[in-house]
Amino acid sequence: MTLPNALTAARALLVIPIIGLIATGDASLALLIFVGAAATDALDGPLARRRGGATAFGATLDPLADKILVVGALAALAIRGIAPSWAVVLILARELVAIEVRSRAPHALAAAPDGKAKTVLQVAAVALLLATAAWPAAGLATAANALLLAATALTMLSGVRLVLRAKQTTADAA
Repeated sequence: MTLPNALTAARALLVIPIIGLIATGDASLALLIFVGAAATDALDGPLARRRGGATAFGATLDPLADKILVVGALAALAIRGIAPSWAVVLILARELVAIEVRSRAPHALAAAPDGKAKTVLQVAAVALLLATAAWPAAGLATAANALLLAATALTMLSGVRLVLRAKQTTADAA
């Protein structure tokens, strides 16, 4: 396995201790691990391109690792009552639709700028929710929930745009 693919796989696997830490109430350590795991997303792609080791496996695994990390942490936060369940349901539904649409597309559908921005907002929202849980007296809850609302809205918008791009790609292939 290449180093970039190992970083990507680690990002997905780190959701396990993050969920455990959220479940046991150690939000500060969960936040630290979450931020570290999310940071690997900025490293794996450039590292793969620089080394000439970008692979189809890595290109498939990278967005899946992002989805696992964000949805897993967000679901654990929802179970603890820190994040609203509706946001988890909407984000999970969009991500499942994205996986399905990409798997059926006749050509690869690269992430568009709105999809990349969606991931950044999702990560920021989860991080801020974890910070809210770690330091409740800091008064971050309103900002965290507003950021999650924005992330969820962009998630839905980017999902609609992805479906429309997939339809266009399918129509062009015919």
